[in-house]
Amino acid sequence: MKLDYNTKDFKDLKISELKRIAEYFFRKHLLSAAIRNARGEIFCPLKERWYGESEVQVAHFRDRNHLDTAFDLDNCNLISKISNVWDAKEPYKEYKSLHHYEYENWLRKKIGDKKVDKLLDNTRNYTIFARDVYLKTIDEYRK
Repeated sequence: MKLDYNTKDFKDLKISELKRIAEYFFRKHLLSAAIRNARGEIFCPLKERWYGESEVQVAHFRDRNHLDTAFDLDNCNLISKISNVWDAKEPYKEYKSLHHYEYENWLRKKIGDKKVDKLLDNTRNYTIFARDVYLKTIDEYRK
């Protein structure tokens, strides 16, 4: 059965289905706010190039399995697949990858050291009420 992204009846949906709906509307929100050129392409700040919508992904600075920041606008940005997938496989110095190095440096310029350090703080609480997080995200970004 195909998932209805516009449903308002969430009581019978599995957590995985709520997650898909939340991620769908969050991406739509990021796409609506994206910097675009005259051809409608989206600017990737890490590659400093323009890409079509299908060539950009929602990249999470702090991994998306941390639900407390999974839908945080400071933590999530539209980044090219090339960086988010391929550069993320290339080791770089003490960083997890070249992508993580470039993302952190760009993010520090965009939102500042204090906010980046807060995102990196591993002592933050983990969110365990996934259903509530996904419902809040759907409600906030479905508009």
